[in-house]
Order: sequence, then C-alpha cells, then structure tokens
Amino acid sequence: MPELPEVETTIRDLKEKILKKSIVDVWTDTKKLIKRPKKFKIFKEELVGKEILDIKRRGKNILIFLSSGKVLLIHQKLTGHLLFGKWEKINKEWVSKIAGALSTDPTNKFLHLIIFFKDGWQLALSDLRKFAKVEILTKEELEKELAKLGPEPLDKDFTFEKFRERILEKKKRKNKTSFNGSRDHCRNWKYLF
Repeated sequence: MPELPEVETTIRDLKEKILKKSIVDVWTDTKKLIKRPKKFKIFKEELVGKEILDIKRRGKNILIFLSSGKVLLIHQKLTGHLLFGKWEKINKEWVSKIAGALSTDPTNKFLHLIIFFKDGWQLALSDLRKFAKVEILTKEELEKELAKLGPEPLDKDFTFEKFRERILEKKKRKNKTSFNGSRDHCRNWKYLF
C-alpha cells in the first residue's frame, strides 16, 4: 500500500506531468472503482473537456483540481498506483507504447481506469485488487470528506507540541495504532517526550 511519502512523491511527479493538460476521454472496465458520481457516463462528462489546474495531497488522497471547479479524488488503496504514459488496446488488452517498466513490470498490467489527454499522453490507474477509490466532488463535498481525516502531518501548523498533545490526550477516540488499541501502552509514550 502506498504510504504518505509515496503519495507525496506521486503528487510532485503528477505536477510535472499532467498540470495544465486537457482531458479528452476516459475509459474504465471496472465501474465499481468510481464511487461518485455512480454512473460512469456522468463521471466521464464531468472530466471530458476539463483542464487540470492544480494537484494536491491530503492524507493519502490525491486531489486533482479541475477547471470546472470540481475535484477528482483518487485514493490508491492497497494495490493501486498511477502510471503516466501511452497505451493502445491490442486484442482487448492495453499495451504500453513505451518500453521499460510500463510494459515489463507485471504490476502495471492491471489498468482499470485511463484518462486521455489532448496531447496524446494518458494517466492510468493500475490496481490488481480493484480496491482503489475514484470520485469527483464539489469543493463542499471535498471539505466534508477531508474533515473526517486526522491532522495533516506535513502542515506547518502541526507542530511537535500538537503531535505530543494528540498522543497524550485522554479522550477516547479511534486511532490507528500498532499497539492493538492499548491506551495504557500509549500513555507510556509520555516518557519518550
């Protein structure tokens, strides 16, 4: 599963590759990846003809800001990863036109979503397990989704002191921990600070 540093690297690479590109087509063979809007026809209409204005990350969510004012959210989940390249369909299979890892790495063979750009390049989502999540959201919907997440660790306002406070706070809350949820074990962290 891509962790936050890998997602951050993906964002930085995408900014170099797809910023200011115009979308001319979209293809999928797995409509269940698309969570909003539910109908692929509407999803496609929301993308085609739009330009990519900005790309950001929040948590492990990739946020692609469109000229329509909406946001394409991609969460790669367990086995998903984004690829930038050129593919053509040969005998019902997408084949890379670019030599190297795009064509030889077996993990890159599970293309389930392709966004086509006006200049001939493509952005593809390869996902062996088909767990990835793709949504098009209004800015208001995006704010509601992001409000469910914890603090952003790379935010300038998230200081060491705030990190320490969150670990030591005594309110019961759902936290991902490697300590099987043992609050006593987490309380012992105070001795580390």
